[in-house]
Amino acid sequence: MKEQEKQTGMVNFSSYVGRVTATVLTLALLLAAIVAWRWGREEAYAVLFAAFLSVINMLILGGRLIALPVSTQRAARRLGGAVLQRWIITILGLIFAIFWLRLPVIGLVTGFLLTHFVFLAFLVRERSRQRS
Repeated sequence: MKEQEKQTGMVNFSSYVGRVTATVLTLALLLAAIVAWRWGREEAYAVLFAAFLSVINMLILGGRLIALPVSTQRAARRLGGAVLQRWIITILGLIFAIFWLRLPVIGLVTGFLLTHFVFLAFLVRERSRQRS
């Protein structure tokens, strides 16, 4: 019985991550089209790059959350490692985008803000569902 509940939780979490990812990428494409029309192609690329980087980070953390060990100490270390990995990937991705791809910072900030607020909206909605 407990194994079935755990499996259902993983399926629910996977569908949640899928919904968030699909929403973020859809809104990022829409925002990139608006930015390309308004400002230019490079800014649109920056928005898309930041959105994809955020989705990759969310998938890394989601994968770690699904496979958390039962021991709280090991789970804390695993989550700490996931957060550190996210920061490293984000910093390296930004360095790559700014210095090698020469993407504008305003587009990167716009893409990160978009994904941040979409993730926040999904978390608030999920939290309100759990309370009711």
